Amino acid sequence: MRKHATLMAMTRDEVVETLEALAAPLTPWTSFQERLEYQDRWVDAGGVELFEALVDLIASPPPEARLLHASLDDWNILLDEIAGTLGKRYPDVAMRRLLPLLDDERARPAVIGTLGRVGDVRAIPDLERLVQDRRLGTAELVDLAGTLGAIGGDAACRLLEQLREAAAPGHGELLQEIDVALQVAGRKP
Repeated sequence: MRKHATLMAMTRDEVVETLEALAAPLTPWTSFQERLEYQDRWVDAGGVELFEALVDLIASPPPEARLLHASLDDWNILLDEIAGTLGKRYPDVAMRRLLPLLDDERARPAVIGTLGRVGDVRAIPDLERLVQDRRLGTAELVDLAGTLGAIGGDAACRLLEQLREAAAPGHGELLQEIDVALQVAGRKP
């Protein structure tokens, strides 16, 4: 990892490598605090360009075999966290770049999570389409419920109620997430 490379000079592989180093056990850092400080500096320096690069990784992630020092799950969690942080800082760019990716079945799970971290109500109409989509699996519906709870507001709560009505009785995890999401959104389940 090139610690001093400017983002404009970073290739896709270097962004993947930096995310991997941040998601891996504490090497090359001596402490968790040092890792967090580096991550914060990277996010601050990267700005919109880093967000754009991360959205490209959401749309087309590297193969798991490419990651040598971090699990794909840890790498994806960090990608979601950093993309969400930057998306909150640049909500117009986030909506423009993320919403079209909801139609991409591979990218959709990560996009749903990132939209929840961004928390922008402008995502509601696009998320409503997903609530109506009966092809989504339980895991995506659970994530969708969490995202709607994080966004909050009356429209999100209405969609959560629709999700609840459509959920099969055997989908306990989904029903639990809907209840939690309604509480987070400020409405009693």
